[in-house]
Amino acid sequence: MKVESIKNAIKSLYQMIIVIDRDAAVIETADHNKELKNLSETRSYSAFRRGILINIHPEDREAFALFSDKDHFLKELEKKLFISGEFRIRYADGRYYWSEITICNALKEDSTEGNDCLMLIRDIDERKVRELKEEAEQRAVLKELHDRYEELFEENMRDDQTGCYNRKGMKYYTDIIIDQAEKSGKNVFVCVADLNGLKHLNDTYGHAAGDEAIAEVSSELLKAAPKGSRIVRTGGDEFLLMAVLEPDSKEPDEMGTKLDKALDLYNKAHSNPYVIGVSYGWVFLPLKKGMTDLDEYIETADKRMYEMKTERDEFRRD
Repeated sequence: MKVESIKNAIKSLYQMIIVIDRDAAVIETADHNKELKNLSETRSYSAFRRGILINIHPEDREAFALFSDKDHFLKELEKKLFISGEFRIRYADGRYYWSEITICNALKEDSTEGNDCLMLIRDIDERKVRELKEEAEQRAVLKELHDRYEELFEENMRDDQTGCYNRKGMKYYTDIIIDQAEKSGKNVFVCVADLNGLKHLNDTYGHAAGDEAIAEVSSELLKAAPKGSRIVRTGGDEFLLMAVLEPDSKEPDEMGTKLDKALDLYNKAHSNPYVIGVSYGWVFLPLKKGMTDLDEYIETADKRMYEMKTERDEFRRD
């Protein structure tokens, strides 16, 4: 094959070929296809670089500015035979096309030395668009799988009857609450709540009444709890609330008022022969150093809940 044929094949592969004199920072254009006729032809590399830069897609300009910096690529070419980057270039028709730009040493074969180097620009738009489309499709599939996993993960940690977390969720979110409190320096809110007279409701009015009471109390707890609270159903009629709040937050004080008011309105609006009520106790304190669980705070909140229960629940089990 003639040398001229090889040259023609190379020119057909690349849309632009320039030779850069490493020392003088001047260039010589070896090939310049019509698609890139909007790129300036000049003897100065810095002027040529500016001409390309204004035709690089805005999102790619920062990367191209580093890639095409003479000091940068000459330093890279001391370590490797060539460097390549993919950028969107505006062609003469005004559209941006994905192009591969390669800079390589030109004078010594298989060497990182040489006085000149080449910059080669090649159209890769069709391949790149196809790859990006496939990548987007793969990301969509992965997101769908991730979202489904999150749904199943949450379902596995939730109580079917109330929508609150179960004991699996309690352990998982206790660790998160502790971690958040440690990193933020905020206070931990822990509340224990217990339905009043559930056994009496079940024995006297049937389990449907008990289920109704559990559903109502859990619903109102979710509404009244401080923002960001994790609510766990720890037993048939027992609930645990956890949150990380600013030390001066008024939400812990406000929660009880909201909860009592909501249940009072519910009882007045229904003609049930029984009253749905709840007792609760809470603590709102900084996390103690070295704390790995909330058992101490839960125990204190539980004692306070029981103190309220002795006043409110005439059917309590001592």
